[in-house]
Amino acid sequence: MIEVLILGGTWAPQGDPVTETFARTLDLARFAPRMIPYPADYGRAVSFSESSAAGKAALLAAIAATPGRIVIAGYSQGAAIAGDVAAEIGRGLWPNLEIEACALIADPRRPAGQCVGVDPGGYGIAGQRWIGNVPAFWAAAQGDPITALPAGNALRLIADLSEYLCLTSPDAAMRWGRSLIDIARHRRLQRWWTPKNVSAWTGALAYARGYLTDGRHTEDYVRFGHAARLAETINREVA
Repeated sequence: MIEVLILGGTWAPQGDPVTETFARTLDLARFAPRMIPYPADYGRAVSFSESSAAGKAALLAAIAATPGRIVIAGYSQGAAIAGDVAAEIGRGLWPNLEIEACALIADPRRPAGQCVGVDPGGYGIAGQRWIGNVPAFWAAAQGDPITALPAGNALRLIADLSEYLCLTSPDAAMRWGRSLIDIARHRRLQRWWTPKNVSAWTGALAYARGYLTDGRHTEDYVRFGHAARLAETINREVA
């Protein structure tokens, strides 16, 4: 039996219809899916950065504690974490850990062109992260700004400036403020506004609506079969 360790999306650490669809479409005669708990927060109680760090620690611990073959998977924030872990394992940063593959749904760091099924264009809102030496498979829905955002879309500022956002206390707000200064000082903003991206400068409102009201980041992964297609790819590719 191959264990499939899944990290849920923001505010859904125990799973939601997207991760449930992915899990139940796996060949359950060969795969045993289970959720890995972590905060899955984005500024309500802890910042995205702190939530991601906790998720990474939880996933690494789960891999280390799981005997046998392992696939890691994630949705949205969970995909960012699982993809980062897969990339680190592929680079040899965790020599005692092995995984068979990773499956990433709505990855905020999806590289351009990497998608099971029709490529919706663009790439992750937080930039592009490549995964080497580990089979990696992505699901991305058309119009989802988290994973299929055009290079020149102004929504990229949200990812750049909100990583440490948390206003639960004066100290938390101060940490966020310091992070903004640090980002500006070290010029870590994505250069979405460059002239080569001028054709994509417009459209931020449409992509924001796709995320907030149109279900591009949520329902579409079930409605149009993206999550199920990714699971079927794992069934086929992980022998």
